[in-house]
Amino acid sequence: MKRLLPLFLSLFLLAGCSGADTPVTQQLFAMNTTMTLTLYGSHASDAALSAQQAINRLDGLWSRTKASSDVSRLNAAAGDPAPETEVAPETGALLSRARELGALTGGALDITIAPIMDAWGFGTTSVFQESDFRVPSRTELDALLPLVDSGRLHVSGSAEAPLAWLDGPGMAVDLGAVAKGRAADLLVPLLTDSGVTSAILDLGGNLTALGTRPDGTPWRIGVKDPRNTETYFCILSLSDKTCSTSGSYERKFEVDGTTYHHILDPATGYPAESGLLSVTAVSSDGMLADGLSTACYVMGAEQSVRLWRAHGLEGAGFDLVLVREDGSVWITEGLEDGLDFRGKEAGYTYEIIRR
Repeated sequence: MKRLLPLFLSLFLLAGCSGADTPVTQQLFAMNTTMTLTLYGSHASDAALSAQQAINRLDGLWSRTKASSDVSRLNAAAGDPAPETEVAPETGALLSRARELGALTGGALDITIAPIMDAWGFGTTSVFQESDFRVPSRTELDALLPLVDSGRLHVSGSAEAPLAWLDGPGMAVDLGAVAKGRAADLLVPLLTDSGVTSAILDLGGNLTALGTRPDGTPWRIGVKDPRNTETYFCILSLSDKTCSTSGSYERKFEVDGTTYHHILDPATGYPAESGLLSVTAVSSDGMLADGLSTACYVMGAEQSVRLWRAHGLEGAGFDLVLVREDGSVWITEGLEDGLDFRGKEAGYTYEIIRR
């Protein structure tokens, strides 16, 4: 789960929208999180209803808590003699792309990490409580780690009628690191085709800025201070971009004085220890932003910058805000225009990272 500022209210404090342009707001619960769609333009009310229906459909395909979903059926068939599972075109495309992102990040993003997540209690429950969490033994994790391997996730068939399968018993897929970003990518054309000219899609803290504000200026998106989640330390100016943040503060628990968080390293099975407090990834490709915010947290600042320098201009491109444990913040140069850094009083310093 990824969050920036408290949902709808904080966005309006930052956005400063014109009173002459009244938004249509749609709220719903899907993908185990609260979502808020704020839409402007002709037929925005009809577009909001269509968007809600689309999100609910995708949730029905990608949920691990619904037995009839594509993901649940895929996981249930893992390792069967004839494991091929017919999935929806949206699911086949999502699985294929997730494998590509896993390769891009050297395995730091791996959607087959579900068995490890379940061992920690971060898996299939729809409402997370601290009583669900536990610290698995090293022996237990070592037995599960061979199941974490996107190379053993296969997608075949046509784009219109894909098949997917997992070739090892006990393997399972969890799409929590990519599903909301991909949902945003699918919502944007639906909304623009419906006459929506300007919108903020808050899909559980994954924020997509469609177009500009009604007054023609970029949307202003606040990035949460990972040390004080009631405030934010910088504001980004964005148009037609998705902004996704992952941080150790989002879901965590404490045992015997040690704090454990939910961003797990696929290589070790333990919470990632990368020297970062949070990562914000920004891209016009929502799934890329979503996946990279998790992967870069696992990778750490230096490796994330190397990834940005090597691939940050490819495809849709991406930029990063990397908050390090020592209070230094690295912000890649694509976010420099319109940047409003407010973290000095909280002890943060920042540097613009250039190619």
